[in-house]
Amino acid sequence: MEKTCKYRILISDKVKQLTIKEAYEYIDAIQSFKGDWPLYLAPEEVLAAERGGEVESITPIPATYGALAFLEFYVDEERLAEELAKLIRAEAVYIRGALERGVPLHRLAPAHVLEELEDLGEYIRGYLFEAGIPLERALTKEEASRLEEIPWVTEVEVLETEMFGVEPRAVEEQLERSYYVGEYLRRLERLFMDAAPRKGHLALIRGTGDASNTLEHLESSLEEIVCKISAKEFTLMYARLVLPI
Repeated sequence: MEKTCKYRILISDKVKQLTIKEAYEYIDAIQSFKGDWPLYLAPEEVLAAERGGEVESITPIPATYGALAFLEFYVDEERLAEELAKLIRAEAVYIRGALERGVPLHRLAPAHVLEELEDLGEYIRGYLFEAGIPLERALTKEEASRLEEIPWVTEVEVLETEMFGVEPRAVEEQLERSYYVGEYLRRLERLFMDAAPRKGHLALIRGTGDASNTLEHLESSLEEIVCKISAKEFTLMYARLVLPI
């Protein structure tokens, strides 16, 4: 019997019809939310780094199978450098060099200057995402290798961890009752406070994409993956720890 699955990002359909660059501010509003989530997720890259506890966290976007985080956004350095140079009266070549080295925007210019940029999303050309997908069982080496052969997949990591999940329908109900992002996330905080812990395997599937494609396009791509593995349908929320640039 063929497995049926439907991977959905649990935000409004209106937002999912936008391109990633158009939805940037919405994505950033979710990921910058400092929620009181039941799990702190620290993949190998974070655990292995000797940074004396210097970590930041992002809140992922809920999905029917786990959650989705955007770890990095890649910008058109030349265009952005030219615009920033006008605002902070600096040489564009120096700003471009800093962007190419990975210096984050908030360290290049104060918040009030960044707000003067008409639409930061317009400068985004690509992104690195991470889909946290709960599993019925651990992936075999062969399954992981097949996933890594998919052109847009860059890395597959599997963790054994305690997870706090809820039924996707319960999350959708909170979305339907919410009028804005902050309200939705606060509702989810309360919902996940009662989530029971369950030990299991979590696949962290990382990949890249074109920011001119829609969230629906990414949703469809991740659905193809979910249907190929022993994915478990429940929604996760956690603080995804990341290394500061």
